[in-house]
Amino acid sequence: MLKSNLGIGPLSSEIIEAAFRYSNYQRTELMLIASKNQIDHSGGYVNNWTTSQYAGFLNEMGKKYHFSSVKVCRDHCGPGFNGIYDLEDTYKTIETDIKNGFDLIHIDFCHFKGSKDERFEESKKAIERCLSLNPKILLEVGTDENTGMNFGFMNVPELREEISFFKGFCNPEFYVVQTGSLVKEISQVGNFNKKFIEKVRPILKENSLKLKEHNADYLSREEISDRIGIVDAMNIAPQLGVVQTSVVLGKCLEYGIKFDDFAEEVYRGGKWKKWMHSSNPENKFLCALMAGHYHFASDGYKKIIGLLEKRVEIQETIINSIMEVIGHYQSAYGRKKP
Repeated sequence: MLKSNLGIGPLSSEIIEAAFRYSNYQRTELMLIASKNQIDHSGGYVNNWTTSQYAGFLNEMGKKYHFSSVKVCRDHCGPGFNGIYDLEDTYKTIETDIKNGFDLIHIDFCHFKGSKDERFEESKKAIERCLSLNPKILLEVGTDENTGMNFGFMNVPELREEISFFKGFCNPEFYVVQTGSLVKEISQVGNFNKKFIEKVRPILKENSLKLKEHNADYLSREEISDRIGIVDAMNIAPQLGVVQTSVVLGKCLEYGIKFDDFAEEVYRGGKWKKWMHSSNPENKFLCALMAGHYHFASDGYKKIIGLLEKRVEIQETIINSIMEVIGHYQSAYGRKKP
């Protein structure tokens, strides 16, 4: 069983180290929640790491921060999340994750191209594969990707059906529920659907399931506190990428270092389109903030980091800024037990 109630997207080496350092100094457990796009058996946009390379870095961090407790988790393991719908790719992720000592895998087949019954059946096969490789692997389930949709009481029977299905053959740690949260641009644009979640919470508790909220970035202290006793754990990721990008670009402005080439690279990459909400898409600086983290492994980013290193301890500045975000969530929520 996990003690942590905060999942952190490992979007960079600095973000990962911030999680280990915070856990080490505060003696609290945290989760790293890698998506298939970020880190996978064949690589990802985070340092171009394969799963085994990522595991090697985590091992180094564990040795550096002896008192840390950071659980290694796979977020959204299923077809389609990295543009590949072949189930063999999903199974390769599962096998590689377990081989490299992951603590938890989130099985999510919401993009599976098939009927509801087929989706359920394939989810079951994937979970059974996980358990056959490691009977002690922790599981997260929930087949809907957060879209900011407000579910109502009419969705409760559907939720009961899904919970009953999963509980029929496994005992998941977390069940992902759409809470209404949604991240767009550099803010939280969703609304916490508290009435629905309060209706769902007892159902999960009856089935010994903890409620996990995705897309919980950019929440205020009050919004986090409003979830205590209802939401058991939250995931944050894009906010951390924006924080790192804003620190780097801010220091570039402070020291007169041009970042036009990097901003143009990010804009051409087009990843910002996923996050655009209502702003002008021609605002390249905003686009760079939204999607800069997809390009931290690029030569353009490395160039400006190299120039900044001559003027400021940029890695330490980034790590400290990320730790502030983690501390914001933990101080408002993390140390309080539902």
